[in-house]
Amino acid sequence: MVQVKVKLKLTRIRYEIKVSYNTFEKATFDQYLMASLALRSDNDDLASYQYIDEITGLGSLNAHFKKLYEKTNTLTKDQLKDIMDNSKYPMLKIDKSNSYMFYPQLNISVFRNKTYEGNFGEYDDLIQRLHIQEKVISSELLEKNAEVNPEPYDVQLDDNTIKIRVADKWISIDSVIIQELIVNELKNIGNFKGAVHNGVKGNNWYTLTDSVLNDMYANNNYYFYDEEKNHCLIRNENVRKTTISQVAGFYIYKQENVPFENNRDLCEKVISILKSNKAINEFKTKSLITLITYSEDQTAQDVINYVLDRKDSKELALKGIELLKEGIEKKWKDEALKSFMKYADSSSYSLIYKANPQLISEIDKLIMINQDFLIPAHKKKVEEYKNDIQAKIDTIKKIIGEVTASGIRERLKDLKNSDQTKRFSKLANKYIGHSTINYEELSLNELDKCIGDLTEMQDLMQKLKIELDKINN
Repeated sequence: MVQVKVKLKLTRIRYEIKVSYNTFEKATFDQYLMASLALRSDNDDLASYQYIDEITGLGSLNAHFKKLYEKTNTLTKDQLKDIMDNSKYPMLKIDKSNSYMFYPQLNISVFRNKTYEGNFGEYDDLIQRLHIQEKVISSELLEKNAEVNPEPYDVQLDDNTIKIRVADKWISIDSVIIQELIVNELKNIGNFKGAVHNGVKGNNWYTLTDSVLNDMYANNNYYFYDEEKNHCLIRNENVRKTTISQVAGFYIYKQENVPFENNRDLCEKVISILKSNKAINEFKTKSLITLITYSEDQTAQDVINYVLDRKDSKELALKGIELLKEGIEKKWKDEALKSFMKYADSSSYSLIYKANPQLISEIDKLIMINQDFLIPAHKKKVEEYKNDIQAKIDTIKKIIGEVTASGIRERLKDLKNSDQTKRFSKLANKYIGHSTINYEELSLNELDKCIGDLTEMQDLMQKLKIELDKINN
């Protein structure tokens, strides 16, 4: 058995129950007086009116007492005696506070959220069910309004019975009748190309409508049918599987979200469909990362190649570098490798170079690559670069040694301050004093700048030495 929501056009008639009965309140002096007069008048109204005239004259109380007498005179002898003995004056009360809904197609009524068979207002014990203790004078049913507003109802279905929940009960209904009551919101079932199952399992089933079908096929590129021919809608977060079944003439469906995580077969299937429909570029990069994370390495590589060949993506480039580190070195497209270079750190240069040596030719990158991977032309270029570097370092050390050995720094105090002495001191402090420069780590351009400074310092040394020699002579 399955429970579903079904929109039905059930007729509902609201009835109001009008009940008239007497209640009692403490009699006022006026009521007591008129009850006493009515009890003793023996229906001699003339004498009673004369008595009222005598006690009230022609004042305003005259009309009041006569009207009250006429009302009181309609009471029975027992009621009049009860007023005299107990001071309880009967009051007519009309109660319209009770109402109920009648469902003619189901022949049930709902009163105070409870379901009753038949028309509740026609029950013989209606007054007792309303809990009215007073003696009822009359009761009347007033039909207020009838409505046929389609509303969703809980319906239980199995192969043999159909039940509708109304208020607190499940009401059995004939399959022919319920088919007449259903609001038909399904006209395009023929558009569904998957399997319509028989029977159901589990909960969370709903009535199938055209709007549900339209949503399933809103994007033609993003769905497939699984092995059981259930419709599977590809979304960025997951796959939404829709199962459709038919029970007792009803088309019902349920949906569940199937995650990509730890589901290799699903990820491979989704990637295959996205590629065949050329929809991968429309998929969110974060979702693509999830798909390729749980796919075969070759599939992941194909996706990264495909996307990076068309647009830049840091996330996919970093994912590709991960695959390189895991040993996937061949079959990378040039555009993908170029993208890797944009976001890789120096530790990955060798792997990218190994995948395609022609993509890296800059000397600043070649020197960071494992020398065993370099092609002959690049190896020669690196050797020449290193030889050039070493030559410049040797030149730097030679100049520094020459200036240091000259002792000129210690003799500067014998000269007056000048632009030349200040500049020499500044350069000497930078390169000779407490220098922490590691020349092995500098680039050619940086070494050239150092050599420029040191050559200037060497020239200044020669000029200052001449001045010192003049002083000493």
